[in-house]
Amino acid sequence: MGEEESLPLGAQQPKEGGGNGDEDEAKHFRDVCRSYQQYATFHDAKQRGVDGRLRRLLLASGAASFSGDGSDASEGEIIEPTVESILPPSMKPNSSESKVRQKQLLDATIQNQYFLDWVLKYSGVPTSQEFIRLRESSGGSFEWVTEEQASKVDSVLKSVARDWSAECKDERAVAYDPIIEALETHLPVKDFYGSNCVPRVAVPGSGLGRLAWEIYSRGYSVQGSDFSLPMLLASDFLLNGCGIPDEDVVGGSAPPAVSYRRFNISPWIAETKNQLSFENRVRPLIVPDVNPSSLLFAPASGESPSPEFTMLAGDFLQLYSNFLPVRDVDGTNGGQSNLRAENKFHAVACSFFLDTAPSLPHYLITIYHMLEDGGLLVSFGPLMYHWSGHGAVLPGDLDERESEESSVSSAYRRRTMHLDQRYLSSIDYTWDDLKHMVERCGFEILEENLKVPANYASDSRSMMTVSYDCAFLVARKT
Repeated sequence: MGEEESLPLGAQQPKEGGGNGDEDEAKHFRDVCRSYQQYATFHDAKQRGVDGRLRRLLLASGAASFSGDGSDASEGEIIEPTVESILPPSMKPNSSESKVRQKQLLDATIQNQYFLDWVLKYSGVPTSQEFIRLRESSGGSFEWVTEEQASKVDSVLKSVARDWSAECKDERAVAYDPIIEALETHLPVKDFYGSNCVPRVAVPGSGLGRLAWEIYSRGYSVQGSDFSLPMLLASDFLLNGCGIPDEDVVGGSAPPAVSYRRFNISPWIAETKNQLSFENRVRPLIVPDVNPSSLLFAPASGESPSPEFTMLAGDFLQLYSNFLPVRDVDGTNGGQSNLRAENKFHAVACSFFLDTAPSLPHYLITIYHMLEDGGLLVSFGPLMYHWSGHGAVLPGDLDERESEESSVSSAYRRRTMHLDQRYLSSIDYTWDDLKHMVERCGFEILEENLKVPANYASDSRSMMTVSYDCAFLVARKT
């Protein structure tokens, strides 16, 4: 939707952990694409594993056949229950009921892969069909992605459902509506009419892009950004690749009529626990529920310039470091503004984002410098702290410190050398800590609403849902 977004997105990924940046980025892009290509193959392998366990269970229990329903007793005869007799027919390999279930699962997996292949095709990357041909011609030598990498594709599908399905509209409303209402209250677009300016809103951590799109639809210029390449590939396709221009409309001043592609996806098929029924697990949702490309053809109001929409790929601090003050080598210079930092934002709006920071103080300082005077920080979300929970110092680590002043020991460094360094620098802050830092940065808190219950990419029909008591904050740069 904007000139700042170009494909392949892998070329825009930030360097991670040093090394040859270009090679690391290219490898990361290939790995993400392979995880998309291998999605159905991974799910097929997992189901084969489940089938094997069922067969071994029945063999261990002495079952002679896997296809019956266990109801061989004569009328009036009482038999002792066995594993074979009590298992549902749909879970007995080779039974007709099992074959029906296997087909339902296969169909759901294929329709998910079909959607992913459209994402790959739009990104100019070979689809799963090319992957299958490559695998068949490789002679058994083939590079598979890891289970962790493959699982991220399941997370993408859940996020697609959260942002772009009708079923998840209530979940979106809880997290997104307060942010949009705050912008319309404290930064109304109509206040910019006649000023040759459109209010600019940054939406970091935008994921699949729905919040950024909704803000854009209200007349704001929006710049979304995210660090996750698996998410960005899907969001790029949904925002830019679903529209189908009507080629029959030629000439004239009216914008072309636009239809759009819709897909059935089953985002919950990887969730085998806490399911009420198999049908719930494989049920399809239609995405997207609106035409994301329609706004491209919306006519300008005539009262102000048309808003712009861009998406950036990369780490938040790296993307927006140009807004930070320029200092001399000795660290002085009084924090003069960076002259390169043009087009500051009128607002930073984010949902489930601040707690993804490896260093929350640096996020808040960067946001402060991104904003025009009087600009808004609007945030909704919990304090889960994405980089928390790993790399804790243990008593034995203290015993081997080189000195009392040293915070870590050689034993600690050896024990944590496999971890991303962001785990080792992350600090958990309370909400009061966060508010203190916001105010010390130079913000005035305008609104605060605590313990707002909200889900995230949650299956509404599951026996288990995780609900966060979120905090909502609106602060103005003074």
